[in-house]
Amino acid sequence: MRYLEVKQKPEKNYLPIIIINAVLILLVIFRAFLCISIMDEPFNIGQAFRTIQGNVYLVENWDYFQTGDSFLTPFLYVFYKITGSTEGIILFARIVFIVLQIILAAFVFRILSIFFDRVHSLFAATVYITAVSQLIYSMWYDNWESYFRLIGLFLVFFVTASSDGISPKRSHLLIFAAGIAHACMVYAYPTMIIVYLYVLVFLFFYRRKDQAKKHNLWAVFYILGAASVFIIFLLYVLKIGVNNLFIFNDVLKDVGLASTGRADQFSASDILTRTKLLFIENFKLYLTPLIVFAVDIILLYVMRKSKMRVAVFCLLMMTGCMVHLLNTVFRSDSLMSLTAYMSLYAVPLYFLIRKKTDRKDLYKHLFVILFISSYLSGLAYAFTAMNGAVKFYAGARAGVIPVILLLGEVIKDAEFRIDSRKVFSIFTTLMIGFNVFALYSHSFDGNRPLECDTMIRSGIYKGIIDCKETAERYELAEETFKRLITEDDKTITCGPFATGFYFASDLKPDAINLYDPNNTELLFKYYDKYYGEPDLIVMHYRLDVGVNPLFTDFINTKYRLIGYTDSFSFYRRIRSEV
Repeated sequence: MRYLEVKQKPEKNYLPIIIINAVLILLVIFRAFLCISIMDEPFNIGQAFRTIQGNVYLVENWDYFQTGDSFLTPFLYVFYKITGSTEGIILFARIVFIVLQIILAAFVFRILSIFFDRVHSLFAATVYITAVSQLIYSMWYDNWESYFRLIGLFLVFFVTASSDGISPKRSHLLIFAAGIAHACMVYAYPTMIIVYLYVLVFLFFYRRKDQAKKHNLWAVFYILGAASVFIIFLLYVLKIGVNNLFIFNDVLKDVGLASTGRADQFSASDILTRTKLLFIENFKLYLTPLIVFAVDIILLYVMRKSKMRVAVFCLLMMTGCMVHLLNTVFRSDSLMSLTAYMSLYAVPLYFLIRKKTDRKDLYKHLFVILFISSYLSGLAYAFTAMNGAVKFYAGARAGVIPVILLLGEVIKDAEFRIDSRKVFSIFTTLMIGFNVFALYSHSFDGNRPLECDTMIRSGIYKGIIDCKETAERYELAEETFKRLITEDDKTITCGPFATGFYFASDLKPDAINLYDPNNTELLFKYYDKYYGEPDLIVMHYRLDVGVNPLFTDFINTKYRLIGYTDSFSFYRRIRSEV
């Protein structure tokens, strides 16, 4: 802290900070080449790819997640048409993620830099995009939701923040585009309707006073933008036939919607349980750093007349972040909650600058538009996701963006005796370093990144680096699988931990969803309705691990083992001889 008080000549050489940040960003990008995932990542990529394989979209896939995952389909289609195979498709999907994140960061920076300091805006965008949700480098439904949400929110912010200096025609066009983006957001993650409704109310009521007509038109164009997406969806549904839409088909009506999705999570009793868990689980997750946060707020008040209070506040803020990281380093599911924790500082940081900046209204706009909607998103995630309460952070993490901007303003107004931009850059570089630490501490469901030393040379994971044993296991498994396929094999069902085999060949997926085959009653009805019993089945080598006994009996009765590796077993349907 003392170094902040020492009078120095203005230092304009930012080269060391630029180099450090360049290295950190390269590490974030390089992380995409490390660690395979055998669960959620191939599941979500497979959801998009099964449409390319011939499953009729929204008809022959009975999984709710397909809507969000479908946005990846055009990218995979181009890849498949160019390469003619699925080798390296997962790495390709990760590269798509990186490119889209860079585009998003550039968009956010462009909007923010119009109103705020360019350095502050750059770091705000960078801190956000280097915090990779769930440590999964893929554009799955979670990431598509946040992608479209931020595009829409920043369009709304731009229009409202510059409403007096922008033509009505341009503002209407941008609000219309925001409506399109947020319709895509809801399509990717349906419970995010809460954010759409919040923004609609904001456009209609926020600071309406003497400009009621303008706000009315904003709301109308926002609705029209969303309606345009809905009309496209409706036309597709009419084309395939409403009765063929998976949620309306006769099989699902007989067994209930809860059989294929998460409708059972929204019963009254479950909502009460989730509300309780929301507070209990997040209290446990954030307890230790929240103590540091509380101390920080108390000192902010006690030292309100001291010139040192900003320095103490910022250093304690960094301490809280470090405590949080160390507290979660052994919990890979919550490492990325750091950005949600950091967003808690939005209120006290605003308190520090509210009387000292001529951009107070801009910060208020950003707070109302981005911060509040981020926490609404967190609630939507907490009540939708399978692991519930602890996924609050995945939706709320965008609240860190206004925090970074406010931090820059606070440091600038603190009158440190060294360059305020340099102080700010040091703090934010530490935050990006925290994100990199989180990325390299865990993988989603495999080996740790620092254990990876062998590149996979073939198959869907081609180009990804993992440990030698894992690389050899999956190379061998895919090679064995492809050798076993004959011209008579047309369809496939895969068990838990074998989702990647759905798109390791041209075989058509024959399953209600790609996650697992354990809803056997519905799965057997799916077979009867569409492609019959699959020609091939791929299972994890132990049939007694996470598999419904009815499905095990089905395999033992109607299939024969045709090959196996140390991880997977391959079965072919016993065909009756004519």
